[in-house]
Amino acid sequence: MHRLQQKVVGKVKLLGKAESVPTSAAKLAQVVFVPKTNKTQALQQALPFPVSEHVLDDFNANAKESIMLYPKDNARTLLVGLGDSVDEVSLRDATHEALAQLTSRGIQQALLEAPSVDTVPAQRVAEVMAETSVLSNYRFDRHLSPPKDEKEPVKQPLSDIFVRASAEFDQIVAEKLAVAEETILARNLGNERSDVVDPAFVEAVAKESASLPNMRVSVLQEADLRAEGMHMMALVGQAATCPPRLVVLEYTGAPSNASKRIALVGKGITFDTGGLNLKPTGFIEDMHTDMCGSAAVLGAIRAASKMQLECNIVAVLALAENAIGSKAAKPHTIVKSLKGLSVEVNNTDAEGRLVLGDALTYVQKHYAPHTVIDAATLTGACMVALGEYCAGLFSNSDDLAASLQQSGQTTHERCWRLPILPEHTAELKGYQSDSRSTGKTRYGGACTAAAFLQQFIEKDVKWAHVDIAGPSNYSSAKSYMPQGATGFGVQLLYDFIKKTEHASK
Repeated sequence: MHRLQQKVVGKVKLLGKAESVPTSAAKLAQVVFVPKTNKTQALQQALPFPVSEHVLDDFNANAKESIMLYPKDNARTLLVGLGDSVDEVSLRDATHEALAQLTSRGIQQALLEAPSVDTVPAQRVAEVMAETSVLSNYRFDRHLSPPKDEKEPVKQPLSDIFVRASAEFDQIVAEKLAVAEETILARNLGNERSDVVDPAFVEAVAKESASLPNMRVSVLQEADLRAEGMHMMALVGQAATCPPRLVVLEYTGAPSNASKRIALVGKGITFDTGGLNLKPTGFIEDMHTDMCGSAAVLGAIRAASKMQLECNIVAVLALAENAIGSKAAKPHTIVKSLKGLSVEVNNTDAEGRLVLGDALTYVQKHYAPHTVIDAATLTGACMVALGEYCAGLFSNSDDLAASLQQSGQTTHERCWRLPILPEHTAELKGYQSDSRSTGKTRYGGACTAAAFLQQFIEKDVKWAHVDIAGPSNYSSAKSYMPQGATGFGVQLLYDFIKKTEHASK
């Protein structure tokens, strides 16, 4: 197993209501989540010991409010408030708050008591708490040295987290944990720097997926790209010391219906200098995360394979480094795409759409999918419009867009639909080429980028473009989402695929 393909930090396990805590976890802290509306009743039902009036007075059960109780020697119970209105978001935030409080105290083991609330089904409570426990317990600390002062406390992630809920939820919780584990892989790939994570590195990680059920992995190297006619993709990566490549993962979970496929396409620019249109200071530093689209696509298909979903998926990772040098693409170069369109490269920092255009054509040409979804950290313009809180969604299908938005609400990986107007497409009309790579003005950049991609979609194919530039990389931690790479897109795509699988039965 590759070092970035590591398991989640710590163990998360569902503990049935009748099950005892393992003896190896005897020093754990119990966590009780308390809704504000029936605080006293909730405490009486959840705690095996009486609670003093002082505690009831001091603890108001406001959202994310917490207080630690010490009922007897070596026993600790953390109360965490859920506030007046309990929903999935407040449950996620409360779970994160609980783990943060325990971690700050150096506690390594926790028992989370799943609360009974009227507003969220019991199964969903267990799912959300288990999933959030994995994501909240994440640390990317491979490069940190241990503290020099031995007395300085080391805040380690928890080693064991038990979620007490009905044992009947065990299977669905196991599924959520598997998807969360792939989200961790996507985070690791996004957080590691580009001197490590180059196209060859991502290829090596992806190839290990061939050992998963019903999975096949193949690779088109640089010479193969040129022979295929994928000149846009080859152009982007031609100045890099590590050549570009296209990694193709095929999951066949429904062999009797092998001709029916969903295609996932991920932008995988392992570092984006901007090319000869060089990015300035303040914009170039985080460009090792410009491959987060391919990380999300990789995580989603791996999760589908692990859970052996009854569907067929082909995932394409368009991997390249947009470097500078004597071989770098020059502004206003005209290049022939795999589709046959000639494209004028108006700005070498608009490289993601070039690799995606060829990758989209390739997957349709060779696999004839009925649905294609691409995920990409494509435009700063989308980030300006929507911030870090949700992805931009473009689609030629209202049904597909609605399904993705529903999955976004379910997983809290939200998408906001944006338009591709005829005027956006018209801006791409070339003067000495079939198409420009960018619009003629600085406005509507996310929309003109999506319009460019739409040129490579065949008439009868449902397509969606998810611009994850904002939510893929947080400038600061937000609840269970860490600063840095978030793994955004893995849960969104997996949930969509699973719901599509069920709908087709």
